[in-house]
Amino acid sequence: MTIVAEPPVQSPADAQPPGKVSKSFAYKDESAGLARELVKDTLRCWDLAGLVETAVLVTSELMTNAIQTGCQRVITLTVEQIGESAVRISVEDGSRYPPLLIKAGLPANPDRVPARGRGLLLVDGLCKRWGLDLRPLGKCVYAEIHGQCRSRR
Repeated sequence: MTIVAEPPVQSPADAQPPGKVSKSFAYKDESAGLARELVKDTLRCWDLAGLVETAVLVTSELMTNAIQTGCQRVITLTVEQIGESAVRISVEDGSRYPPLLIKAGLPANPDRVPARGRGLLLVDGLCKRWGLDLRPLGKCVYAEIHGQCRSRR
């Protein structure tokens, strides 16, 4: 019988250089929940608990959009601290189709209200800025979240 030792479990902040965490996920619905947990745990480790609620919602929207492309490559989530109380959440997937921002308001015909597609409206309202970078084999959608600076002791 061969026993293989598992590597020690690392906190998100220990797994990569401080201030940046990346992880790949499958194109499965449960990946959005796993990504939310990673973001929540990471921001708490970085003492940015004030950004957690917004960051989790933004992560959910970006991951759901990526999962729905169905590209079947991998989705890579990156959380990066870009300031004392600011983070950038990036989701890279294998589709080059850009996400669509559907503006607020309802069409004149209520039967034509889309069932989906309003997630980026939330991201647009919650983030300092967001955008899209096309890559050779897909795209990266990012969002920057800024909070109150932490008080110095």
